[in-house]
Amino acid sequence: MNRTHVVERAYQLARSPDCLNTGDVVKALSGEGYSGAEISHFQGSSIRADLNRICKMPKPDAANAEAEPTSDAA
Repeated sequence: MNRTHVVERAYQLARSPDCLNTGDVVKALSGEGYSGAEISHFQGSSIRADLNRICKMPKPDAANAEAEPTSDAA
């Protein structure tokens, strides 16, 4: 089975609405079964800062996106 590389997965998680900071990303990775050795990539200040920056970017709210009417509805 090919699993997504831990760094790539971390960036995917950072873009999700569930992760508000690097700590949330690390918890999610751990919950998905990534090892402590794999997660240790995120001890560096540069990658932590980059992930935090992405986590803080505005994200589409899935609940509101589904509730909004489309232009096709008439």
